[in-house]
Amino acid sequence: MNLAYYQNYVTIVEEGSLTAAARKLRIAQPALSNQIKALETSYGARLFYRGARRLELTDAGLILYQKAKWMIEVETAARNEIASGFGGTKGTLRIGISSSFENDYLFGTLLEFSEKYPDTEIKVLEAEMPDLIKKLQNGVVEAVFVRMIRNDAENLDVLFNRTDTLVAAYRQDAFFSDDARDTVPLGALAGLPLSLMERSLPAFAGAFKEKGLAIVPKYVSTRMNLVLNWAREGKAVALVPRHAMEELGFTDLAFKTVSESELLVPSTTIVAQKRKYRSRIVNNFLQLLAERANIQYNEPIFEETHR
Repeated sequence: MNLAYYQNYVTIVEEGSLTAAARKLRIAQPALSNQIKALETSYGARLFYRGARRLELTDAGLILYQKAKWMIEVETAARNEIASGFGGTKGTLRIGISSSFENDYLFGTLLEFSEKYPDTEIKVLEAEMPDLIKKLQNGVVEAVFVRMIRNDAENLDVLFNRTDTLVAAYRQDAFFSDDARDTVPLGALAGLPLSLMERSLPAFAGAFKEKGLAIVPKYVSTRMNLVLNWAREGKAVALVPRHAMEELGFTDLAFKTVSESELLVPSTTIVAQKRKYRSRIVNNFLQLLAERANIQYNEPIFEETHR
């Protein structure tokens, strides 16, 4: 099948109608309609539900849309890599981060990457985790950075997963000033004003309830730096991952490890699609990230075929 058919098919899906796609592609609408019929004949399946003002994909249509984007992505990446001498020095790095992910270390890696590969463009998409994973599966981004992801999907490949420890971060003169312990149980936090990430609140509430303890979620936010700022001001004890506290520059805060934290600890996780072509550009970036974190990163084996 002509690659142009797949490119036009993707445009039809994203524009929502043959009319809009024909206008954008500057192709006659009957010609696009014939291409759709050819694809349906080739695959032996209906791709759209017809009759509505906006075209709606069938299950087969959705599968073909995802695969067509992948084929276009591979072709584009191949052209870029050939044009740049296989080095991945030209093209676009497309990664996603969850809305709650704030990491100066990530920006530092992006900065180093941009200096090492000045001819590349960098696109970072921010979204809530479910939407981000969907964009990854649809090929909008090639890798995503999230916290507390469970790898339930068979087509997701965990590239890095740095586990963390849960700490109670606080201003020294506001809380625990006479407590010399390095760790504290949940009981020591009962009744204290707490600053928490919104997505973590149900887990913390459940853990406190299980032990018959009172939880006081005084400040709840979707932003980690806001959670920690309440602790810096002496208004609350922040329950956060230790690495997040360090990476966001809150090393002035005192902290104690929470002893009962096995099920409550978020982790920094980077995922991509399994068995999927990854452009040389994203592989270069992930390799650089791995080197900075002293983590081993193995590229997909089919990436080595040109060497």
